[in-house]
Amino acid sequence: MKLWIYRPAQLLDAVRDYKLYADGEFITYVKRGQRFVIEIPDNTQTLQAKLSWCSSQPIHTKDLSHGAVTVKNAFSHNPILVLFGSTLFATFGRKHYLKLII
Repeated sequence: MKLWIYRPAQLLDAVRDYKLYADGEFITYVKRGQRFVIEIPDNTQTLQAKLSWCSSQPIHTKDLSHGAVTVKNAFSHNPILVLFGSTLFATFGRKHYLKLII
């Protein structure tokens, strides 16, 4: 299965690469501002992004209608959360720190 991956150039985590996993197996790094195509096995069930101890919720590949996924920081759109909530997100919301958007 061919999959388009995109990571916007957000300020948060700018120098850190996200890791993309298919069914729990590491497949690639995703750098800031990067857009590329990867090939994953057709029988892949889930995709998940990780950064250190933080991660996204897994998404199911059966929900991918157009084969494109955006990987981004879940709260960078809100400047107040960026300034005051990043520590809370990284500890208590660590499994929602990143977001995979299909």
